[in-house]
Amino acid sequence: MVDTVKLLLTISDPMILRKGAFTPLSVEQLAGTWGNHRTYLNPSPTYAKMGKYMPRLTLHRRPNKTRGVVYQLAIEFSAPKLLFKQNFDEVTEADFEPTIAALQQCLFELTGHKFFPHQLKEAEVNAWHPCKNVVFMDYTSCQTILNTIGKLDISRTYDLQRTNFRDGHVIHIHCNSLDIAFYDKLADLRRAKISEKRAFEKDNRIQMSLLEPLREVAPIEVLRYEVRLVGKKAVERAYPDIEARTFEGLYKKQLCQGLLLEHWGKLTASVNMLSLDEKRPYQLFQNYLIENPDATPQAALAATAVLLINGQEGVRNLRNLIEAAYTDTTWYRIKKLAKAPKAHRFSHFQRVTDTLETFTPTKLSEYLKHIENSSN
Repeated sequence: MVDTVKLLLTISDPMILRKGAFTPLSVEQLAGTWGNHRTYLNPSPTYAKMGKYMPRLTLHRRPNKTRGVVYQLAIEFSAPKLLFKQNFDEVTEADFEPTIAALQQCLFELTGHKFFPHQLKEAEVNAWHPCKNVVFMDYTSCQTILNTIGKLDISRTYDLQRTNFRDGHVIHIHCNSLDIAFYDKLADLRRAKISEKRAFEKDNRIQMSLLEPLREVAPIEVLRYEVRLVGKKAVERAYPDIEARTFEGLYKKQLCQGLLLEHWGKLTASVNMLSLDEKRPYQLFQNYLIENPDATPQAALAATAVLLINGQEGVRNLRNLIEAAYTDTTWYRIKKLAKAPKAHRFSHFQRVTDTLETFTPTKLSEYLKHIENSSN
């Protein structure tokens, strides 16, 4: 439903916060400065080693003409990582109160100050990342979707700043008012295992344990889709009809789902669905694997070659060549491979739409049950 959230809390007295934890300035030094300043409290790497996720904190000092000096505490965190230590599991509306309780406890541990639940619920939202995991378990590759999106004329739809295509597993669309990201979640985790700097997503160390159980659910691919609203104005533009753009006000399934569907619809409006299943080698090989999951790599590649030659030269020419080089028996054995698989690429692209429309949260436990049922 939603992943990263950034809340802004007005602090009447910054001295209530633990002084020495913030860097580069302490809270006491910040209180004695002039102009706009900020100091940070990033969680120690020790927490990640212990398997504990903690939010990032920034204390802002801003002069105000009518109110004098105003202090605001920015709290940035991933809601599913806060609750589940990973974001394959998705939060729901029922997880709001547990999220508030977990956040309250983390803030007390980091700052030494206990914030009331109503303060967190009524906090202004300064960043909001609705998201959805789209799971494929039929040999569909995330790259199929990413390649298609990468070919779209995005500049006709958005006021585009730039688009990043990172190593075939990430498409990051930067616009003036928002960012849109699609990426292969499992590929990103594998990159983070080598180095956190190589990954698109932050704080992957806490969720490395996902790789082992999901590897057992093969074939599985997880396409991650996020709409990233960064800044108060971006949140206002996305939700102009919502008066209270607070944590509690925006934490609604309908609001997150609606925004994701809106931008998916804009992006795919220009897609030529009929061209999604062109009979190229990659698509033929993928479709053959979908319909023949028990086929060996050699058989799948051989079938792809037969289908390509048939399409270019015709069945008769291929038969004459094989019978001349080998025997009639060889041809009849190869002929069984010449049945073209159905076109599946469109259905996989449609799967993203269906997943957004149903908006059923992904849960790791459900896929682990799949392993148990398969082994019994």
